[in-house]
Amino acid sequence: MSTPTEGRVALVTGAARGLGHVFAQRLAEDGCQLVLVDLLQCDETLALVQRAGRRGWCLQADLADEGQVRRLVREVLAAAGRVDILVNNAAYQAAAAWDQLDAATLRRILAVNTEASFLLAQAFAPGMIERGWGRIVNLASSSAWAPPPGFTGYIASKMANIGLTRALARELGDHGITVNAIAPGLTRTDAAARDVPAFIFYTVRAQQLIHRTGEPRDLAGAMSFLCSDDAAFITGQTLHVDGGAVL
Repeated sequence: MSTPTEGRVALVTGAARGLGHVFAQRLAEDGCQLVLVDLLQCDETLALVQRAGRRGWCLQADLADEGQVRRLVREVLAAAGRVDILVNNAAYQAAAAWDQLDAATLRRILAVNTEASFLLAQAFAPGMIERGWGRIVNLASSSAWAPPPGFTGYIASKMANIGLTRALARELGDHGITVNAIAPGLTRTDAAARDVPAFIFYTVRAQQLIHRTGEPRDLAGAMSFLCSDDAAFITGQTLHVDGGAVL
């Protein structure tokens, strides 16, 4: 029995760990070949892809650097030949009081979280148009609806991703390409454990309708659905996966 995305080529950014690691594993289980992109080595993720019986490629790039993003596009096409599914998961965050956030850090946040998502969509959407099928999933954040202190740049970038999602959905809707966003709640990843104070975890859990901290696996099903043919008539939407934090 074929899986929903059997034979598709999926590219996941930020694939070395956290959400990207879990997303790549799920897409491999769904039948995709995987292009794994990260600033770090993706060997552990690649091993999971291969364990699922799928082919994978690990490519390193700093998504804050436009030149490296352009090089990455060439390397992806040389290795995999095409991209059918683009999951813009990579993110950079730097906790800082709003009045101490410097311009260089803000630019890096926006470059990794938003600009790279646009550049990759711009690079791979023409091939999707030619084939008449494509899926683009961007990562937003439920924190944009109830911003915690100290994350001004990160939240600004995630709201920008929602605008990018809606605009690209408008541009690509007539070509068999859907563009949607997932807005996770606070999720237990290595980055969150490092950057988010414990009291914010407690506060968020108390505000949710499901009183536990989200795990990366909680996002995988939503991502898989948006990449499937079952979601062919859904585009321009932001799906909150946050335990009911945003109603």
